[in-house]
Amino acid sequence: MPVSDKHPYYIKCQPKWSLVRDCCEGSQAVKQARNNTSNVSGTLESQQGSLYLPPPNPTDNSQENKHRYRAYVTRANFVNFTDSTKQAFVGMVFSKNPIIELPQQIAGMIEDVNGNGESVESTAKRTLDEQLKCGRQGLLVDYPEVQMGLTLAQTAQINPFFKFYQSEDVINWKTKVYNGKIMMCMVVLKECHEEPIDQFSSEKKDRYRVLMLNEDGYYIQRLYNEDDELLIIDEEGNTDIYPRKADGSLWTEIPFIFIGAINNDSEPDKAPLYDIAEVNIAHYRNSADYEESCFLVGQPTPVVAGLTQGWVDDNFKNGLEIGSRAVIPLPEGGSATLLQASPNQMPEQGMINKEKQMIQIGAKIITDSGQAETAEAAKIRFAGQNSKLATIVSNIEDAYKTAFQWALMFSGGDGDIVFTLNREFYDKAVDPQLIMAKIQLLDRQVISTADMRSYMRDANIIASDRTDEDIDDDLREVSPFA
Repeated sequence: MPVSDKHPYYIKCQPKWSLVRDCCEGSQAVKQARNNTSNVSGTLESQQGSLYLPPPNPTDNSQENKHRYRAYVTRANFVNFTDSTKQAFVGMVFSKNPIIELPQQIAGMIEDVNGNGESVESTAKRTLDEQLKCGRQGLLVDYPEVQMGLTLAQTAQINPFFKFYQSEDVINWKTKVYNGKIMMCMVVLKECHEEPIDQFSSEKKDRYRVLMLNEDGYYIQRLYNEDDELLIIDEEGNTDIYPRKADGSLWTEIPFIFIGAINNDSEPDKAPLYDIAEVNIAHYRNSADYEESCFLVGQPTPVVAGLTQGWVDDNFKNGLEIGSRAVIPLPEGGSATLLQASPNQMPEQGMINKEKQMIQIGAKIITDSGQAETAEAAKIRFAGQNSKLATIVSNIEDAYKTAFQWALMFSGGDGDIVFTLNREFYDKAVDPQLIMAKIQLLDRQVISTADMRSYMRDANIIASDRTDEDIDDDLREVSPFA
């Protein structure tokens, strides 16, 4: 089969990924999305915006109806609850700095984890962003290809790096059970590759990177172009890339891991924001109907009764002017009124109902101002959503720790890896009595100074990035006679 073939799970999940991405992207992406199914090609149903806002009269393909549909889409109001919710959750996790400690051999990755100068904290934010939108991201640990003959000092300056792949870029994969453990044995990654046209310009083309275990059980990479042709990588005609560990040995596993919303296995998880995005689109459709109604019947219409054609010809030959400064002459028995349509509340009520649904699903950024709520009640109301967020945080931590272990295998050396993200999504209320009780326990040597400081970091009394060593150094600088 061609290398560009997609996994059945990929085909099933891709429309859902696109829905959430379009919602997070905002109004322009939603209003430009087309319905590209083959049975509607060239019809009104394939116009810009038709994917999320179906035309009211899809069988009328006249130019007039196309203009009317375009106005229908333009007037509709897309309120981006989905992206606001995502930003709120990312802000909750990164309200405190992550704790990152790496062995000396790979310590430089803290500030440059992907070879482009991006820090671990920055990539972790993007990973959480991807998890909320699609519930899935691919992480590959790789090592730059180096030329032969470099000294040990020269190779010491070359670091492994993380490569991140969006869910849409991991198009196929296979696993196998080896010694009772499920292992990845093949992954196909879609990459964007720039091919030079001349010395001034280039063009972007798709390329496929295949990670696989060969017949001997060793990890290799192969590259294919967009025409599914295997590429030769050197002058000797080789097509296989053999990544090696620090000791020169070959890998017997693929240093690639999926990061998911439920767990880190190969099966795609449901995107946490998908339900909110679905309701967000339904809210957008209600808005389109509401704005259409306001446009069609929102303006008051003057109605004049009891006139003859002669009266009209004599008095209104230049048209009828209305307004506070206009005088409308009427014959005996004539009348003039303004015809005003009653408010159409059904679409508006539908929008209100969907806003409440998004609050219930987890759109924390949307507040219900009509009801007072204590902080404790808010914690309970969002407990289910927080548990999902905590699971995602745990999955990211596990994946990054595994990836750093692989980076150590590329670089050599050993040591402990610490990578911890914040799980205190709400600020803890500071309890003075509890602080005094802990101080008493500290005086009686029931708890340690480290325990006390850990509690104070959680309560935001001490900055989360201040270590015990920092505090001890500051205390030594304080004069006892000050």
